[in-house]
Amino acid sequence: MKKAIVCITGVKLTPVKRKFKNGQVVTYLKYGGKEYKMNAAAGVLRQLAAAEYEVVCVGYNPEDEIILRETCGLPAGRFHSVDLADADQVERLVEKVSRLQVELDLPVHLVHYGGASDTKTKLPHDSLLAHTWEMRAEAIPDLVRNNCVTLLNILQAMKRAEIFSRQKLSKVIVLTAAAAVRAKQSLGLDVAQKAAGHGLLRTIALDLTPENIFITEIMPGSTDSGFFDNDYSLQTAVEITKNLGYENTPETYPVFTAEQIGDAAKYALDANCNVREIVLLPYGQFPHLGA
Repeated sequence: MKKAIVCITGVKLTPVKRKFKNGQVVTYLKYGGKEYKMNAAAGVLRQLAAAEYEVVCVGYNPEDEIILRETCGLPAGRFHSVDLADADQVERLVEKVSRLQVELDLPVHLVHYGGASDTKTKLPHDSLLAHTWEMRAEAIPDLVRNNCVTLLNILQAMKRAEIFSRQKLSKVIVLTAAAAVRAKQSLGLDVAQKAAGHGLLRTIALDLTPENIFITEIMPGSTDSGFFDNDYSLQTAVEITKNLGYENTPETYPVFTAEQIGDAAKYALDANCNVREIVLLPYGQFPHLGA
């Protein structure tokens, strides 16, 4: 018997370009003679699909569907390529989730990862990492939109479809980042997008708790999702952590695996309580909030 349906947004796979030697056991998805890295949302999908949850997936690249089906057990017909900033597309997606809820007679929960760090603005070195004097301010509206507009669109569509009212309680897990509450040098664009989502979630949690809709924010540190396959991003991150007193090299920079974030999401879903926030940091990464 499945526990619940979980709609997971923002799933993305990236071909492996770099592997780290920091002691973490990383799972790379192997398909067609190639290896792929999972982002945080894909890590959640993998862990929940293996843990008696029915999963529905919203991804960016339709070509990822076959890889997820072959390597993570994603059922056929459960991958949807949707622009979550487009309210009409979101409405159609939620209608499908609503029908599945009625058909399977299971509660529906949401794991949302809206922040794919996508922007139409050309960034220096193709990286979010930039000093204040190099930062492209015109990128901020796209980044905040990806983190905030997408979340409101899908929550409001689920409310209109009466998904929440059909079940005793609902859990909404949103994947942001430690950057939401922990600034670092040259990380202003990432801090801006994640902090916007974090601030919005604090109000959403207050608004929705009376309706038995419980919000969990998962804030992971650096993750081996492809972000650091960019040479400039990795070298800049290494230099920043050295300024904080941490001696790392590009080969040993501490990063999370996507499955660890998936395990945190599973914990929040399984817990018989409201898990409000989870902060995850790899061993050896800078302390959270200086603790």
